[in-house]
Amino acid sequence: MGNPAIEAGRARRIRGLSEGTIRIALRESNPKALAGDLGTMAEILLAVSDAIAELPYAARNELVREKDQIGRRLIESAPGQGRSAATPTHIEGGGRVIHSRGAGLGEAISIEEGRRRLRDYATPRPIESWAGPVAGASEIETSLGIPRSTLSKWQQRKAIVGLLRGERKLAYPLEQFVDGRPLEGIADILRLAPDARSGWLWLRQAHGALDGRIPLEVLKSGRRADVVEVAERDFA
Repeated sequence: MGNPAIEAGRARRIRGLSEGTIRIALRESNPKALAGDLGTMAEILLAVSDAIAELPYAARNELVREKDQIGRRLIESAPGQGRSAATPTHIEGGGRVIHSRGAGLGEAISIEEGRRRLRDYATPRPIESWAGPVAGASEIETSLGIPRSTLSKWQQRKAIVGLLRGERKLAYPLEQFVDGRPLEGIADILRLAPDARSGWLWLRQAHGALDGRIPLEVLKSGRRADVVEVAERDFA
């Protein structure tokens, strides 16, 4: 064995390393590495150096001679490390193999037949069935006192929802107006949604991220920021 006093002195000199010193050295050698990765590596190296400092000088020399084998053993024993991809794995037979095939896509049909079948599936629905109560510009001017010119400006600025009914006529959902003005938050949703129809459909359907409530109702309760935050995630 070596002299205990000499060994202790050597250990103290090795333990003089600090995590900051190791981190700086790693940064100089790896300028593009992430700070978090460098911090983790510095902690590991500091722990290893402290452990090695407690070993006798002869034992440290032995570690140097076997450093390659030690490195492999560390990797194999690290948490989360499984069998190496290069290691062959023997798979036992599971019994009889059953061959089967699906039904396939079926017979091909013409475009005309496809359109006919689609028409059979598609059922015309009035706009009120999904958009709620709506009204035209003249009706809104009479009932809510909003001039047609103002309504048109709001719709062009995407401050309110205007839904196409027919080829050119717009219908305005009445639920978006409060005290003769657009509900706060409607413009935020229209800014995020791909179109007015999608935005209004989203506003009228219950949403799990809003405790199962309808976004339009949450807007009316004053929680504009909550609704906008959920819409940003959905329409991103």
